[in-house]
Amino acid sequence: MRVKGSFFLFLLVMMFFLVTVQVVGEEKASDFTLVDISGNSFTLSTCPAEVILIDFFGTYCGPCKDENPTLRSLYNEHSRDELEIISISPEDEGTLQTFAHEYNMEWIVASDPTGEVSNAYGVAYIPRTFLVDAKGYIRYDHTGWGGDADALELRSKIDSLLSGTGNGGNGDSDGDSGTGQSGPPYTLIAIIGGVVILLVIVGIVVAGQLLGWSESPKKRRARKRR
Repeated sequence: MRVKGSFFLFLLVMMFFLVTVQVVGEEKASDFTLVDISGNSFTLSTCPAEVILIDFFGTYCGPCKDENPTLRSLYNEHSRDELEIISISPEDEGTLQTFAHEYNMEWIVASDPTGEVSNAYGVAYIPRTFLVDAKGYIRYDHTGWGGDADALELRSKIDSLLSGTGNGGNGDSDGDSGTGQSGPPYTLIAIIGGVVILLVIVGIVVAGQLLGWSESPKKRRARKRR
């Protein structure tokens, strides 16, 4: 009986763990190292900024050009301890240097000629924008550029992350164009959901003990004869 109880408790704990892990759904940003158009090597994970905006773009892309004024405003409005912007394109360094100078891109601009980084982030269409928090988690993921609406949303998400109120949600987690709205706080949902499931299971165990479900037939017959 004691062995069965211990085994059941073990299963209960494992179920709680698995359910919690499954619900959390937080995604770590893939780390990478590139060389920017000024010849400086940088690594995502060593960036000290609280929020990192990763922008996958192309010099030939109209919406990518349209988003540049917003990126420039955001870059000028925040210190590098708060926000860093990294724009990545598969094009050659010379093309990117000319484009960056024309569009006053003072932030980090880098070439990803092999497409290794864009593949790691599942980039199929551009522009594709990610926000990564100080712990390395992706908190926003949006494809396309819809003008003022997207600019307002991006700015709002950055402000919420910097203020500590935007700790959950991946935006358009499937990477499609859309609203990019933040999702729910998955860690909190995991905790609440896990606790509820744990309480239900404990309730079933207690009910089983009270009703004698775990007793052997012999012990059950003996109890009834009393």
